[in-house]
Amino acid sequence: MLGVVQARVAGEAIDVGQPRQRSVLAALLVDVNQVVPIDELVDRVWGEQPPTRAKHALYSHLSRLRHVVTPAGAALTRQAGGYLLTADPASVDLHLFRELCARSRAGGHQLDAVDQALALWRGRASEGLDTPWFSEVARRLDQERVAAELHRNDLLLRLGLHADRFADLDATATAYPLDERAAGQVLLAWYRRGRQADALAHYRVIHARLAEELGTEPGPPLRELHRRILAGDPLLVSDRPVPRQLPAVAPHFVGRAAELAELDRHDTPLVVIVGTGGAGKTALALRWAHDNADRFPDGQMYADLRGFDPTSEPVSPEIVVRGFLEALGVPVHSVPSGVEEAGALFRSVLADRRALVVLDNAADAAQVLPLLPGGAHCLTLVTSRDRMCSLVAKQGADHLGVGVLTEPESVALLGERLGRGRVDAEPDAVTELVARSARLPLALSVVAARAAVNRSFSLRALADELRDEHERLDVLDAMLDVRAVFSCSYRVLSPDAGRLFRLLGRHPGVDVDVHAAASTAGLPVARVRVLLAELTRQHLVEERAPHRYGTHDLLRAYAVELASACDTEEVLTAARFRLVDHYLHAGYHAERRLSPHWPPLTLPAPGDGVVAREITSYDKAMGWFTVEHTAVLAVLGDAVRHGWDAHAWQLPWVLTSYLHRQGRWREKSAALRTALEAAERLGDQDALAATHHLLGRTATALGERADALDHLNHALALHRARGDEVGQAVVRFSLASEYEQRHDLRRAMTHARWALGLHIRTGNRTWQGFALTALGWYSTCLGDHTQALAYCHEAARCMDDRDGLAHSFQIMGCAYHQLGDHAESVTHHGKAITLFRTLGDQYREAGGLVLVGDAHRAAGEEPSARAAWTRALAILKRLGHNDSASIRERLDQVPVAAP
Repeated sequence: MLGVVQARVAGEAIDVGQPRQRSVLAALLVDVNQVVPIDELVDRVWGEQPPTRAKHALYSHLSRLRHVVTPAGAALTRQAGGYLLTADPASVDLHLFRELCARSRAGGHQLDAVDQALALWRGRASEGLDTPWFSEVARRLDQERVAAELHRNDLLLRLGLHADRFADLDATATAYPLDERAAGQVLLAWYRRGRQADALAHYRVIHARLAEELGTEPGPPLRELHRRILAGDPLLVSDRPVPRQLPAVAPHFVGRAAELAELDRHDTPLVVIVGTGGAGKTALALRWAHDNADRFPDGQMYADLRGFDPTSEPVSPEIVVRGFLEALGVPVHSVPSGVEEAGALFRSVLADRRALVVLDNAADAAQVLPLLPGGAHCLTLVTSRDRMCSLVAKQGADHLGVGVLTEPESVALLGERLGRGRVDAEPDAVTELVARSARLPLALSVVAARAAVNRSFSLRALADELRDEHERLDVLDAMLDVRAVFSCSYRVLSPDAGRLFRLLGRHPGVDVDVHAAASTAGLPVARVRVLLAELTRQHLVEERAPHRYGTHDLLRAYAVELASACDTEEVLTAARFRLVDHYLHAGYHAERRLSPHWPPLTLPAPGDGVVAREITSYDKAMGWFTVEHTAVLAVLGDAVRHGWDAHAWQLPWVLTSYLHRQGRWREKSAALRTALEAAERLGDQDALAATHHLLGRTATALGERADALDHLNHALALHRARGDEVGQAVVRFSLASEYEQRHDLRRAMTHARWALGLHIRTGNRTWQGFALTALGWYSTCLGDHTQALAYCHEAARCMDDRDGLAHSFQIMGCAYHQLGDHAESVTHHGKAITLFRTLGDQYREAGGLVLVGDAHRAAGEEPSARAAWTRALAILKRLGHNDSASIRERLDQVPVAAP
């Protein structure tokens, strides 16, 4: 179409018939893959005065063309209302021309694409076809060709190729002598070649031509260009190499697929990549920059701003911007002094260009702002340990956080450096190396380098070398100054933030909330929020969940090392006591929400500087324990080591309800044995009685019959000696449970009745309900199901406690089951399960599901029974319990229903 209409197969021309038949083909090619109505075809081919039998002639041409286009991979078919020529658009030069031009403009201004597009032309479009419609098509295509040539010439000027391909620019200006844009391109080319006189002469020629032929003067853009050439404007000079400043990418870059994909999706001209020292921010930025360099044909600039260099101050933005301008070809004497003026010139130079700017290791937003290009087609990547919040808020920057590698990525990095064979041969050692390196790319690279240099060393030996937390940094420093990497962030902290960082290094949990951090520092919560924000900005801690902060193991080791060097033992011990005291009081508040019916402890007021966090609901208490129970268990060890025995027995006490409802009886038992030792050291009778009681209840749950009875009897004796009727009553209740587990139901009933009487005497309605519930259970176990229901209905009237009501409903469900009312049984078990679920008591929820399944099976509803038992089994598996054999037996006895 871009010349005489013809068809080629494998480069060889084929006969498309006489001129009118060629017109039919061309009329279809213009709208390839679209139906062209018959009347429209007639108008295109014959114009306004077609012959009488035009349609008959058209059908003949179309019939012959079917045989012509088939060898070229096309198809011509009759459709409703017209004809359709189906072909690959890229096989038609007209459509390929347009696609290449679009690609050149959209894909980084590719010069080769527009060169290919213009090379398709062989003369005037649809040459020889002269109907009005073809003349209009040719006119539009000629305009597109001119636009493509002008675009190509802009690219030649932008890429500094105006000298090598001056003939192309001159040919366009000659072909279109009144086109001011083409004239301006030639003027600029002459000027950039150092031939100012020729440029001015050419301007005089175009000026005279416009006046003579059109009676006008050049427009404002051409007049402005003429003025700047007269003035010798340095910004017009671009006869310079396109800067290609990117450093080499890391040779063993692995992983980061998610982060690279996020960079691909950026929709702003500014992206900040933030993370802790050694996380691989620079490697990520350079990997993406190299992969996408062709999108920025006007240059890729790079500067290390040294914002966290331990040996020097951050680089001045003025020095960086002057370097960028020189790289862009601006003469040194033309760069103004002052960072604001130089920054303005930098933005002007890049205003209409596609360039990439990588600002590495930025200290803060103030260092970055003067270095941002103003062009809409430029992209700036900033890496920093600072969170750069102001760039996100005020400049609309995209924010990409870079954490440590995943475990598979860490293993892959070692495999890249050491070879898969060596890594696969010692998988356990590799797992430990990854863990000891905190999955930090810098540390992993140091480990890999040490292993590569010492190939005779086993990976197990290297892993053992990193095992000691205090020696780990020394080992890594042997190859690279890891401490210096961390110190760059630490040394810019305020004194209070530095102190908080050091103290948090000794926190035993995975992460810490604001209240525990405030207690550790002995500062108000509001102040600590500010300090944590400062630490987060420097990536010495990360906010892993709202108001919860943590750090990786190497930074933790660095903090501990700093604390040992900077803080006295008295300071560190006081901080540790405040943390232990915080967990005791916060845990006590949470326990009171879980089990308000248990007799309370009497705690002294929190120590100075301790934040006593209030926990206001059952759900919040469960959430707090879920996150913090491991930290509470850890600080229990600190309490023992420092001789804080009151805390050492009270911390297990506050954990018991949570651990019991989670079925964590072994953890509960171990903590309570620690509590008992502390209580014995104190000689505190209240502490001994409470701890023996809790140990006895835990032994009952674990099936440790002798220990259970021994601890419970010991607790009962201590309460008797002190005349504590409330204490005696709750121990009697627990003794009843133990005897029930021993299948001694008569003795269980005796203790339950004794407990009921004591609770009636002390006026505790909730505990009366618990005792009545126990009597209901023992009654149904003895076969007196009607009496069981009576006890449980009375218990429900006594209590507003969800735990107690859940047990009452469960026992009612069992009684109804035994009475043959399976529908009521399912209903009451369902009520109990709902309450256990809201309490987070997963073990009892599973037990309730087993009983529901039994009721369904008794009613002949075997699919419902299987469903309930399957859910129970899944919960027990999740809890890691082994007492699921009876459920499997039930499932084996009920066949799976046929589909």
